[in-house]
This record gives sequence, structure tokens and C-alpha cells, in this order.
Amino acid sequence: MSKEIETRVLSALIRDRYMLTRAMGDGLSPDTFAENDYRLIFKTVLDMTRVPDQVVDWITIENTLRRAGLLTPEAGQALAVLKAEERPEADQVMAYIEILKDQKMKNSLLKLSQVIGDYATGTGQHKDEDFLGFSSRIVQTLVDLQKQKARRRLNPIKDTISAIQEWTNRQTNGDRKLLGFCISPHERLQQVLSGIRKGFYYGLAGPPRRGKTTLALDLASRLAENNRFPVLFYTWEQTRRTLAARLLGRECFINPVRLLTEVHPGQKQRHALVSKVIERSIAYSKDLYIIEAGRKDTIERIKAQAYNIMHEYRTDNIALFFDYLQKIPLDKQYEDIRGRVNEASAQLADLSLELECPVFAISALDKEGCKLDEKPPSYDEYATTLYSRPTMHNCVGGGDLEYDLDVAMVLSKDWIATKNLLDRLTVEDRESQTADPPQIDIVNLHVDKNRDSAGEQSLTVQYAFFININKFVEVGFKMEEEYTKDFKGFAKAEDVFGTLLDTGMFRI
Repeated sequence: MSKEIETRVLSALIRDRYMLTRAMGDGLSPDTFAENDYRLIFKTVLDMTRVPDQVVDWITIENTLRRAGLLTPEAGQALAVLKAEERPEADQVMAYIEILKDQKMKNSLLKLSQVIGDYATGTGQHKDEDFLGFSSRIVQTLVDLQKQKARRRLNPIKDTISAIQEWTNRQTNGDRKLLGFCISPHERLQQVLSGIRKGFYYGLAGPPRRGKTTLALDLASRLAENNRFPVLFYTWEQTRRTLAARLLGRECFINPVRLLTEVHPGQKQRHALVSKVIERSIAYSKDLYIIEAGRKDTIERIKAQAYNIMHEYRTDNIALFFDYLQKIPLDKQYEDIRGRVNEASAQLADLSLELECPVFAISALDKEGCKLDEKPPSYDEYATTLYSRPTMHNCVGGGDLEYDLDVAMVLSKDWIATKNLLDRLTVEDRESQTADPPQIDIVNLHVDKNRDSAGEQSLTVQYAFFININKFVEVGFKMEEEYTKDFKGFAKAEDVFGTLLDTGMFRI
């Protein structure tokens, strides 16, 4: 079985330079292979990759071995076996590599135990060595094995500091530098988070009808559009067709339900608009994957899918979205929802670090959290209450969720700002004698936790949520002084109204 695994791994690495580089980063070395001929071939391949513009294929490997006088009949036969082997999937190769590394460690420990046994019985080459010298040698060997196992994780900080220096000294056009990926046009959120960061675990919570899925889907599409790497959106709630209609509806300002049922070629103007939007969606649709997840889609299986997609794209960049946390299936059964959520959250945090990618998880709120978001009995009282809103501690089963997260974000309705904007729209409608105003909620996105925060002036971004077309539009920050009784809310509503006019969301 071990030789079969070695054959599959080596055959795949020879065929794929990207996978070879990734495996070397994970600590794979020639002595990982137990077969002598495989060890020789792998070392030869590594030497070839260090030569600039060197082509690595079966012919060049054979010629390199021949020139070095190493192409024995056994090595030639080993090359033939490798060439005939069927290539496995990327996730299988990575799993096989871990098996080989573990097997190598165990074999080394077995040999070490034999040396210790010989010394204890007064036999072997070390029988006359003093105990202190012998035990020091054994301890050092164990430490070396430990370093080999953890090679990927134990890197000197010097390399990281050099990378930071290179990043700091890079040429820019004067724009603000981001630590993560661009999510434009979410400019204010991008400013607060400094972009979407590699290895960060993001949580997005909120009560029903506040647009959690819509906002997460929007962020996913912006990541794919601006950065051109694969983004996987797993949903246990919606269908691909429904979410795709939401993406199109936000651009052509049409309710997704009507988009699926009423827009036909007979409506020339509207059909032309939808067709134009579909053409524009090419900017992100080829890199955005919406997966209708089920009970078999555990985090381990999703990790395997992510490895395969990264291999297909030949990239180390990927982003994962989960809608939503409480429905992610686990290998182990838990009696209560709290244990399920804590385990799922811990696995997602590990996944973000292992893949070194951003991971987003949407979370539902419990009844208490939903009540905190309900319409208050008194607007005046609510307007001066800074903390009367749900937090991550109100997530279903998520008592410890916020401790796992690198960034915790919570959506809640701003009842005062919504009322002020509605009053402003109503005044405009009366003057222009237009139809009823659109359904718009002002929603606050509270960034309650932000690891490595740059200390922004406000950690609450305000959005106008167009309910019928499932579209979010950034309208500003929510400042702390807005919770005081003296704040002029109608003046803020005028600014929001002007911002929406500038976006062309509606016309007077």
C-alpha cells in the first residue's frame, strides 16, 4: 500500500509544477519516499526545477538521469510505472502526502527504538558510549524529527519581516494601502477592515429580513470580480437559481421573483436591460461558485473541493462563504445546538488558517437577539440608546462564537434613520406626484470585533437596503453622536437621499 501511495504522489508531482511547489512548502523531501528509485527520481526533479526555464517532463527526466549515469534498469522501470499511473485529484495527493510524512516519522521512530534497545542490552554500535552522550544524541534526533514534522509552521520571523519590508516599500499611486483583497464598491467597509484578509474568519449575523445572505453574496461577487480568484458560496438555504437571480436583480433594479417569472422578450426595454446586466455579470460569474450544499458537505469535504479548485486555477487564493453556520453538517453528532455551533466554528477557524484564505460564516440570531432588533416602543427613547441592539452573543448556540472570529459583524435595522428617510421620500413624492416610495431600510453593519484594527473613527457602516430588489448601497458611517437627542436626523436623511440620487437608484 505504501508503494502504491508513493507512486500516485510522485506521478502527480512530476506532471504538475504547481502541486510540486505546494508539496515542498508542506515539508515534502526526497527522504519521504521509502523506495530508493522514487527517492532518486524525486531528487532529480527537484534539482531540475532549480534550473531557470528548465522543462520537466518524462523525456527530460530520463535524459538527466542518463547524463548523470543514474539511469539503471530499475530506475527506468520505475519511470515507466510512474508514467503509466493515472493522475489523482489534488485533494487526494495532499492527503497521500500527509500519509507518507506520518509513515516516515513512524519508521524513523521504529529505527530509533531499535537503537535504544540495542544500547540497553549492551549490543549495537553505541554499546560502549557513555549514557549522557548517548541520551543527548537520542534527544537531538527526536527534536530533528519534530522539526521535520512541523517544518511548515516553524519558520523564522526574519522571512516575514522581509516580506513586510517589501510590501511597505512597494510603489503606489497614492491610494490607501489595503492589507487584504478589494471589495469595491463597499468602500467604507473596505476602509474599516482594510480589505478582506487572508487567513481571517469573518462572522455575519443578524435577524431575519435584514439581508444577511444578500450582503454576503454581494461581497462574494465583489471579491471574485475585483481579484479574479475562485470564490465558493455554500448555501443550505437557497437554490443556485434564486441566488443568481438576486445577483442580476441588484444590477437591473428588478425584484428577483419578477426577474424569474415576468421578464420576457416581449418587454423589449426591460429585456434589453436584463441582457446587458447578464453580459456585465461575466466579470464575476466565471469565478463565483454557488453550491447547493447538503448533509454530506462536511467541512472536510469542502476543504477537499477547495484544494481541487485552487489546483485547477493554479492559485493559492480562494474565499469560502457559508450560509449558514448552524446548518453545516458535522462528522460527530452533538446533543445540543451550542456544541454543534462551537465545533463548526472551531473547524472554520482552522480552515481559514490551513488554506490561508478568508472564510465567511452567516449566523442566525436567537429570539432574544431578534427582539432587540424589533421596532422600539418609543423612537425618542431608542434614539439615545447606543447598545440596544443584537450582538454576536445573541447568535443561535453561539455563546463562544465571537472568540473564534477574527471579524464579527452584526446587521440591525436603524429605525430612526429609516423613518427619517421615509419622511424625506414622502415629501418628494407629494411634490412630484409620483407612485409610492420604494421599500428601503437603513441597516447598520456593526463591526463589533476587528482583529488588527487600524482604529477607525467609526466601526458602523450604514447601508440603504432596497428590499424589493435585494440591493445594498453604502450611504455613510453611523457616528456615536447620532444617538443623542440633539442630533438632527432629518439633515442626515437629506444627505442619504442625495447619495441615493447620485447612484441612480431612483429618479424623481
